[in-house]
Amino acid sequence: MVIKVRSFLIFCILAVIGLVSFSAYQIALTRFNKASVITSLERLSLYRATLRSSLQRLSHLPDTVSIHPDAITVINGTSSRQAFSEYLFQVNEFSQGAALYVLDNQGTTIASSNYKTQESFVGNNYAFRPYFTSAMDNKQGRIFAVGATTGRPGFFVSKAIKQNDKPIGVVVIKTEFEELLNDWRNAGENVLISDQDGVVILSTDPQLTYSAITNISPAYSAKLVKSRKFGNAVPSKLEFISDNNKFEDIIILRDIEYNVSSLKLPNTNWKMHYLIPYAPAKTAAWVVGGLMLLLCALFAIAALFIRGRAHQKTLKAQAAEAERIRQINKRLKSEVKVRRKAETKLRETQAELIQSSRLAALGTMSAAIVHEVNQPVSAIRTFSSSGKLLTTKGRKEDVLNVFEQISSMTERLGAITSDLLVFSRKPVTKVKTIDLNIVINSILKQYSLLLKESNTQIKFIPSKEKILVRGSNVRFEQLISNLIKNAMQACPQKNGKIIIQTRHTKTSIFVEVTDNGKGIPEPIKDQLFDPFFTTKKVGKGVGLGLALCYAIVDEAGGKITADNAKNGGAVFTVKLPKAS
Repeated sequence: MVIKVRSFLIFCILAVIGLVSFSAYQIALTRFNKASVITSLERLSLYRATLRSSLQRLSHLPDTVSIHPDAITVINGTSSRQAFSEYLFQVNEFSQGAALYVLDNQGTTIASSNYKTQESFVGNNYAFRPYFTSAMDNKQGRIFAVGATTGRPGFFVSKAIKQNDKPIGVVVIKTEFEELLNDWRNAGENVLISDQDGVVILSTDPQLTYSAITNISPAYSAKLVKSRKFGNAVPSKLEFISDNNKFEDIIILRDIEYNVSSLKLPNTNWKMHYLIPYAPAKTAAWVVGGLMLLLCALFAIAALFIRGRAHQKTLKAQAAEAERIRQINKRLKSEVKVRRKAETKLRETQAELIQSSRLAALGTMSAAIVHEVNQPVSAIRTFSSSGKLLTTKGRKEDVLNVFEQISSMTERLGAITSDLLVFSRKPVTKVKTIDLNIVINSILKQYSLLLKESNTQIKFIPSKEKILVRGSNVRFEQLISNLIKNAMQACPQKNGKIIIQTRHTKTSIFVEVTDNGKGIPEPIKDQLFDPFFTTKKVGKGVGLGLALCYAIVDEAGGKITADNAKNGGAVFTVKLPKAS
């Protein structure tokens, strides 16, 4: 199993190294290719400017010659054509053009700068040339073609010679590019220039001249033969391979991969192409990929070495830790024995404390009950003795009065035991949604007579919306009743005032009961809701009213607090969850 895991780990490491190295190769190839493209475009821009300068440098000469005073007389035959040819020779010699010549309206050369050479154009007819027909149609002729006489390619610019605003002849200047191409060849550049039809008209590689980088139709080939634009050459499709079958981006030409960059030549339909070999970028990228592979391998070896050293340290540390744990276990065993004895002792002590607490609580409850029950029992005993004595004396009316007193004492005992029963038992009632405003109004009606007798005023400020809670109607009546009873007992005998107010938030409802009594002494605030705690005199209560209120509120998931009001008296606040 361990061998399989190690084999898988080694495979993963090798896969990661291969992936990283290949990614480095791809990134490097992209960057080197991008750099070569930028270099290509920079050189291409320079060569385009050079070629454009060559084309524009002599383009003004036909305009200059066409307005010469002797141009019209030469065509009409009233002045020496040889003299005018000498003039054209001097102009052409100064401007360094290939040839400067004049044609009559039939396309026959009547004067030429090369009249002294064997390649003289004088007497030759070039009416078939597009530059002649364009000029005779009052248009400037601009065309690339192979010279019909010299067989050398050049760029021809023509201009009509006019008499009475009618063309009577044509001036033509020819510019050749062999010197420019030689400069590019000597620099080791691969530059091609194609015309609007995709035919290569100029190239540093003569084998590519007059080949087509796009498909040539038979009709177009026939047209080229007729116009003799490229002399006797007939353009054929250049064989190359590319992704989109276009002469752009990466191509394979004669088994060599090139990166092609192209720019259009302004004011012409020509396009310049610069070919840079793709192999150097690939070689550089392979070098980067190989270096990355070597670095990753070295890193992996170093990582494995460090991991081995770390593993040895870990084993030593684990051995030391195991020994330390064994020593700790020994100490723990002895400590466990001691702690078990301590826990046993602690449980015994806790049991004693619980028993003591129960006895203390029972004592407190017993004392409270004894205080409350002892007085009525003593009074019953006294009234019983008095009743016996009065019976022997025949005083029936006094005996009846004694029995009434005994009945009153038994009712009081019944009230005490009822309070104890209510506190000790949780009544079984159905939970439902209750509006506390309705509960408060119902209790206030029950207490109206008692409030009037006790000279106590009560004011209820209900919330504008319903105060809905979930619980028992009987339990909430007990809650409100006990709070009102507690407030009445706290109020002074004269001018007692009680304010009950309800309000709500998004999640809670609040009931506040405020009285104008003496308030709550600070020392007893924390004891108010304890069972059997009371500040009343013996016989006035067992201290279960507020404890019962606390139990009801807690049962409903709420909270009850007591504090002194700002203007005197006490305020009890009940917070309950709002029913949805």
